[in-house]
Amino acid sequence: MQRAIAAVTFVLAVSAVLRAQDSTSTYVINKIILEGNKVTKSYVILRELPFSEGDTVSTTALEFARERVYSSGLFTNVLMQVEPVFRNRIDLLIYVQERWYIWPYPVVGLRDRDWKKLYVGAGIIHMNFRGRDEKLSGFFALGYDPFFGAFYRTPTIGKNKNFILTLGASYSRGRNISSRTRYSSGEFDDNFGTMYVELGRRFGIYSILTLGAAYNYIAANSSNYSTSVVSPTGTDIFASLNLEYRFDTRNLSNYATQGNYIAASLEKDGLGESAVNFIRFSFDARQYVTLVDPLVFAARIYGDLAEGPQIPPYDHVFIGYYERIRGMFNTISEGESILGANFELHIPIIKKIEIDFPDFPFREYISNRIGIYWSIFADIGETSNKQLNMKINQALYGYGTGLGMLLPYDIVIQADYARGSDKRWQFILDFGATI
Repeated sequence: MQRAIAAVTFVLAVSAVLRAQDSTSTYVINKIILEGNKVTKSYVILRELPFSEGDTVSTTALEFARERVYSSGLFTNVLMQVEPVFRNRIDLLIYVQERWYIWPYPVVGLRDRDWKKLYVGAGIIHMNFRGRDEKLSGFFALGYDPFFGAFYRTPTIGKNKNFILTLGASYSRGRNISSRTRYSSGEFDDNFGTMYVELGRRFGIYSILTLGAAYNYIAANSSNYSTSVVSPTGTDIFASLNLEYRFDTRNLSNYATQGNYIAASLEKDGLGESAVNFIRFSFDARQYVTLVDPLVFAARIYGDLAEGPQIPPYDHVFIGYYERIRGMFNTISEGESILGANFELHIPIIKKIEIDFPDFPFREYISNRIGIYWSIFADIGETSNKQLNMKINQALYGYGTGLGMLLPYDIVIQADYARGSDKRWQFILDFGATI
């Protein structure tokens, strides 16, 4: 594992040298003109731009800004048009095609990315409440690990509209997935309830610092609950605090072609009011580099490390559920801490093209974006307990190739063929971009 971390660090450092920037044409922005945002407030769009009126920008910067606005998730299409004013001074016209913002939606998914763990439900959401990029939603699901909840998020609080407030509550019944607890207590469910509040501060267009607090309720539906929770009563009720920092310069959230993403959080569970008492530190660092256009190299290193006298089974981390090793996709490794890395080379077959249906009756679906990417990848990861006694020869790893399909409304489907550390090949159909 140490070698894997060193390799990723080396790649992240060297890739900065390989990054190509096309700045052959530069402009001075005289005025920024927005069109098409009938619901969305203008400042919601302008805050995603890495420049303002009076700045000098390159063609690369304009394309990057276009992708950033699109990645806000509020629009089906974003177009930028340069209108000459005098010499190299321009007016920048930004046209957006708005999505439907309020609609009921089906809640369908796979718990732990397992086709045998299907849940089905419904919800209603407003994706752009008051035109301020506010999210307001209520939802429920039945089937495997049923749940219900609601949340509200507004990213435009304060005089300068750079504070973010999130409120939420949820309840779920989830199958205990710790193999160690199942060995001693058999199959049983845990009941989870939480109420939380988060206050974030946005620094420029790339950085967000968030402080969160939560009140948590976890009860084990097992007569032998001594192995599944910390409290001798069989129910863990505790407060938690979380500090998180995110830095994101990616041009797109799915299949980015340039930029960096860094997220790091420190969470304290239990503040002296209960028997629960442990700390978690997690991080996720990614970099995207265009080696030779259009080839993109992507690297990711991640970790989730726990420290405390007792880490309850419901807070264990796993390879084989959310985090997977392609080639060992269904192999489960359990621990209190995890480290891993992913590497991918993306080769576009259809590179993010816009498809228009001018005669379609619903304006919000007239424009859609699709893309198809061929990838070559390698994954490695390992879990551990207490001390970080991870060894490279004990890690799970896999490598292979596959197709990624970027569909309208940011749906991503992956079809991969991979070989794992058990020397076997497997076909994998999965949802969501790996890096």
